[in-house]
Order: sequence, then structure tokens, then C-alpha cells
Amino acid sequence: MAEPPFYVGYLKLPRALRGFLATVLAVLLLIDGGLALLAFAGQPPHVSGDWGSGEEQAYVGQFQARPYPMVRLPASGDQPASTILLVGAGKYGPPGVMAGPNSPMPGDASALDGAMVEVRGYPVRRGDLVVLQTYHPPVPQDTARPDPRPHGPAEPATLAGEIVDAKCYAGAMNPGEGKVHESCGSFCLFGGVPALFVTEATDGRTRWYVLAGADGGPVDEKARALVGQPVRLTGTIRRGDGLATFTVAADDMAAQ
Repeated sequence: MAEPPFYVGYLKLPRALRGFLATVLAVLLLIDGGLALLAFAGQPPHVSGDWGSGEEQAYVGQFQARPYPMVRLPASGDQPASTILLVGAGKYGPPGVMAGPNSPMPGDASALDGAMVEVRGYPVRRGDLVVLQTYHPPVPQDTARPDPRPHGPAEPATLAGEIVDAKCYAGAMNPGEGKVHESCGSFCLFGGVPALFVTEATDGRTRWYVLAGADGGPVDEKARALVGQPVRLTGTIRRGDGLATFTVAADDMAAQ
């Protein structure tokens, strides 16, 4: 009776075992590929914004310095009123205005507050959110100071959601939210990029709010420490003319 084939590591693989091992290897590869496909299919879809490579665009509107530099655009024709948030290159606020204590080119944003200005840059868009990366300070259009854009009354609110930086969330990074974006988002807020609070409304749609500190200015280090985490915030919401601001005291910020 012939002895069954036996494999020894330092000897040549017996011919009778080659087919068996090839079959086992093929089956394992198929199983591994199937598991990888199942894991991929089970991932939730990631929604990101758009950072196109088109030409520089110009916008004219009323400059607002707090809580972050922004331009408020009035309604025009079929276009409702909207707000454009301003940022600079990299992880910084816009140049030439005080976007935060760590902006590389600080200035006095209050000097332009309320003025009609023109801003030029490259828009990053996600839904109704527009963030303009600009390399130049806003240019005043005249000496007139229109009345501030209207806001509604302060509405007390407690919301669950996530703190993000506006630039990455709009599409400059992918993903621009969640745990994987924690460090990047924190550095962006530190550099003066506007903070947003993103939450799911009762109708199931995602809503974003410009997030302000208790003094109406930028958020502080406690908010930066909570980027990328599920949080529950208590504060007040003011809406009007294409802008919704969520003002929260540091003591009312807590991880879920």
C-alpha cells in the first residue's frame, strides 16, 4: 500500500498535494474577497462638497465681522439671501482681517463691519453652504453703511450633532467630518476657519449653523476639543436673511 504524500518544508512539494493546496488557496481568496466586498457595501455613503478648479469668482455684499468674517448677500431675483463664509489658504481664516488669534495676517475686522465690500476667491460648496477661499482682503465699495442684515429673535435650543470647520466640511477635505477628521478640524478652528454645528433636523435633513461663543465671537478651545465627536449643545439660535447662528457658552458644551 502506497504511503500518502507528506510535505516537508525543506523538500519539494509532492505533486499529489499541489492540486489540493491550489484549490484551498483559491477558496480562501474568494472568501476573503467576498468579505471585503461585504464590508465595503456595509459602509454608510459619504457625502462631500465640491471644490472646483474654475476661475476666481467675485461677490458683493455686506461684510459682517462676527462671529467670523463673512459676506451677507441680499436676495436677487430667484436667488434667496445667502451668506458666504471667508477663509484663507490652508488652515487659516481670511487674510487681512482678524479671523482668529492665530491668523497669519491679522487685522481689524471691525473697521469693515457693516460695509458693502467685494470679495474674490475660489468657492467651496456643499448644498447651500458656500465657503470662499480668498487671498485678498475685502475691498470696500463705498462709504455707506447699510443697516445690519436682519435677524429673528433668539430661540432657546438644545441640539445633538457635531462641530466641524466650515472649509473642510464644505468639501476642501474628504471626509470633512467624523472621528477621522478630528485633528484636522481642530487645527482649522485654531487657525480662524469658521466653526459650524451640523445636526439632523426633525425632517431628517442635515442642517448647519454658524457656531458662536457666548460673547458672539469665535468659539474657544473647549469647542475645538470636541471636534469630531457626537456632542449635545444648549444655546440660542438666531435666523434671518440666509444665516442661522447658534450661540453656545463653553459651559453648555458636552460630549454625548
